[in-house]
Amino acid sequence: MIVHSCWLLVDGKKMITNFYCEPENIKRDSLKIVGDEKKHIISVLRYKKGDSIDVVDGRGNMYQVEIADIMKNEINCKIIQKRPGENEPKIHLSLAQPLCQGYKMDWLIEKATEIGVGSIIPILTERTIIKLADSQKEKVKTDRWRKIAIASMKQSLRSFLPDIKPVIQLKKLLPEIKKYDLTLVGSLESDAKNLRDIRQLKKYPKKILAIVGPEGGFTDEELTQLKPAGAIPISLGQRRLRSETAGIVLSALVLYELGNWK
Repeated sequence: MIVHSCWLLVDGKKMITNFYCEPENIKRDSLKIVGDEKKHIISVLRYKKGDSIDVVDGRGNMYQVEIADIMKNEINCKIIQKRPGENEPKIHLSLAQPLCQGYKMDWLIEKATEIGVGSIIPILTERTIIKLADSQKEKVKTDRWRKIAIASMKQSLRSFLPDIKPVIQLKKLLPEIKKYDLTLVGSLESDAKNLRDIRQLKKYPKKILAIVGPEGGFTDEELTQLKPAGAIPISLGQRRLRSETAGIVLSALVLYELGNWK
């Protein structure tokens, strides 16, 4: 079970973080909260009519609202104030991550959301172990990953919900590279560049794509396709990392080195 609200302990007291509302349920001066979020607010936290709560829409906005009416399937709220959300990077970072086994992909999505990744692109490579059998299974996976991202967005006090893209083959991602200001691929090659050197060449990229390989690494053919497409090999250090670890390390380095973390 995934809980979409998190508690913080402050001075020995439990303090609630932001709640989430689907953008389509927000109007000019009101919004409604439904589903598990509604149940958690009323049945677990015991909020009542007239109480004030903070809500995010996953698109970078935060709302201070007052609970106006509690119904069977929804909470109707009056919007008191709308303001830009905080704790968001200045750049939009997309992470292209090969599918991982078991709950590793869940962990990757949770942590990528926490550190500020803007979108996650699950990819299939020649050496990817996980294979999705059909479109229905793919949808189930994507729905679960979105719930994990929502929970992580709130826990980390973000207001922007990362976009979990449909699973695609690496070769279908290659034409998309030109749409980014900068594309980096984690590499163990001896000629891989240092990210600090890239910072000197690309001082103000706004849209960045970070790509990591599967457990067995990219094939030689895949590497020869990535480089001409515009991907720059980046060193993640001398140690060989698990795929999901590499995704988080590369994302964190990009956010730090390109000026989004103090």
